[in-house]
Amino acid sequence: MNTAVVTTIETHTCGEPFRIVTSGLPKRIPGATLLDKRNYIEQHYDHLRKTLMREPRGHYDMFGGILLDPVDTAADADAAILFMNPDGYTDQCGHGMISVVTTLIQHGWIGRDKYRVKPDLMRVMLETAVGVIETEACWNGRKVEFVRFRNTAAFILYRDIPVDTSVGPLKGDIVFNGAFNFFAEVDESVLAIRPENATTIVNLGFEIKRKIKEMPGLSIVSKDFPQIQGLHGVDLINVYHKEDRSDICEPNQRSCLVLGVKQLDRSPCGSGTAGRTAQLCLRGAIDTRDTYVNKSLIGSLLRARVVESGIKAHAGEHDACIVEIEGQANVLGTTSWTVDFEDQIGLEGFVIAH
Repeated sequence: MNTAVVTTIETHTCGEPFRIVTSGLPKRIPGATLLDKRNYIEQHYDHLRKTLMREPRGHYDMFGGILLDPVDTAADADAAILFMNPDGYTDQCGHGMISVVTTLIQHGWIGRDKYRVKPDLMRVMLETAVGVIETEACWNGRKVEFVRFRNTAAFILYRDIPVDTSVGPLKGDIVFNGAFNFFAEVDESVLAIRPENATTIVNLGFEIKRKIKEMPGLSIVSKDFPQIQGLHGVDLINVYHKEDRSDICEPNQRSCLVLGVKQLDRSPCGSGTAGRTAQLCLRGAIDTRDTYVNKSLIGSLLRARVVESGIKAHAGEHDACIVEIEGQANVLGTTSWTVDFEDQIGLEGFVIAH
């Protein structure tokens, strides 16, 4: 057999793409856990990730996931998802979870007894490599208006790290939010987080990431999820000092996450927004009464609030909190891809870096 057919559902959350693989793998993937199954797919079917995430079918900033049946039967999840991108696999992806839950509901892939029409919310449980994520969705009978999910417990691993950069000295924290990200505030007069500055933003983010990786004495490894290691991204932030903290429409900040090598998040980043909100809460800048609004590079919004505090993470070594994220995804269409195993360029894909 020299060809195979792979089907996907195309979505975006706040402008960030997410391609969901619905067929193209064997029905039975070996593994006692979802992480085991991901390792098996990576060893035996990684061409699926490469051909769908990289050019010519994907692009340098592409994201996606493989939709599977739940593995942890005790958790009573509705579905399982493995997140992927052109570089490899990630354990958690906030915008991806919003897209997946939206797709499950709008395609009727949730048990009928779970459907609720607004103002009631639907409860959807999604299994990931870092556990089962609890989500709520507002379903109006035709489409999903928003999805909320509770992020993995977030904590500050390292505080006030100084970095000398091409735009001047910056200082920030390394925060775990399902991955490790560096959060740095940048004055808007120095660098405005706007589309016309995308090249400067991505180069600065990569510069900071490279310099942090070269710093001695930093151990960026999760003690709760040992497979999560290293700095995932750099979140550059313009802070807005809005007068009415109860306003859930005006943004508190505008940010852009530079991740991977030089990938640029179009959305405010779900997990990144959770990490930033947790960072501010743990520093005493906001509390559980506040809704924190994050605006993306392209102007889309995610909302966040701390729903649980006073907990510990990183094997009990750090104060942590749980952040709930709210955002909207849209289903763009479905695609049937023919994978030709003799087409080496199409099968392996390629990336042209920024």
